[in-house]
Amino acid sequence: MEKLFVESTKATPRVEFLPTGELSIQGRSLPEDTYTFYTPLLSWAKQCLLETISLEIRLEYINTSSSKQIYTLIGLLKDNLSVKNLKIHWYYEEGDEDGLETGKEFESMLRVPFEFHEYAEAVA
Repeated sequence: MEKLFVESTKATPRVEFLPTGELSIQGRSLPEDTYTFYTPLLSWAKQCLLETISLEIRLEYINTSSSKQIYTLIGLLKDNLSVKNLKIHWYYEEGDEDGLETGKEFESMLRVPFEFHEYAEAVA
């Protein structure tokens, strides 16, 4: 698998999918065109031939259309026959009940075990 890297912007998260199976999506996800932004990530997940995947999702803000794309991404990894061991690490800011609830809903609907990690808000 090729490395997939996308630098973050004000509206899009930093994405790093490594050939070792370590994947991360971090930052804010509210692109105008979520389809265009997430298509390379979804293609990567479909073509993945790795047995073990660890996906870290650390989004301080996610809009509805991005949420649907993240859901699709996790579903593709779950349904990929090559992937035997899938770990989802869902990070949410301290006190962000909506962020935690989104992760819990994904876990329930996709039937994939998530590990939830609360972190303190960064001080600017």
